[in-house]
Amino acid sequence: MKLILTLAVAVAVILACAVAGCKIFGRRDTKATIPLTVNPHGKMAIVYYSQSQVQNTALIAKWIQKQVGGDLFPLEMVEPYPEPYRETLKIAGKHHEEGTRPQLKGIPDLAGYDIVFLGSPIWYGTYAPPVATFLGACKLSGKTLAPFCTHGGGGAGHFLADVRKTCPDAKVLDGLTIRGSNQIERRLGMGVTSHHTEDDVVEWLNRIFK
Repeated sequence: MKLILTLAVAVAVILACAVAGCKIFGRRDTKATIPLTVNPHGKMAIVYYSQSQVQNTALIAKWIQKQVGGDLFPLEMVEPYPEPYRETLKIAGKHHEEGTRPQLKGIPDLAGYDIVFLGSPIWYGTYAPPVATFLGACKLSGKTLAPFCTHGGGGAGHFLADVRKTCPDAKVLDGLTIRGSNQIERRLGMGVTSHHTEDDVVEWLNRIFK
């Protein structure tokens, strides 16, 4: 009984802090505080898939664009995954197992681009099926590819290795891995701002383009 009461109090405190905007989850100003010291040369595209309501991956894509410019290309499915995240993962898992590539509303034409940032949430240890569709349809040979991913606590898995395997004729740079929100934080409306800031993106850009 005491344990149940303790848990109830803890949940109540967390919810109260979430509503009040307190810093129990590390909420803070996410704007960059360190300078970008590199200037990537070439036309840049930022291609990404972002599914969850808090749009973890989309936020990282926008941070990248804010720092280096480039054109944003969000990947959109013809038949989107359902909003309940567990249902999404269930269907995505089936897609992974069967090698299904869901149809996209369009494949960006990247013929004139030199640098392609590629972003995805990590599902089942790798990029999401819509990203697999993109990689199977878009030729990235000879381009510089900068992968970035978000996860809810399980890490990047074999995301980077899979990108390199799928794009053997591209120059694949070291990837950026960002800890996004997990199931509990999603329900509380928490996103990547709980764990990272734009400085993480700046540090990555300074490193891979030095």
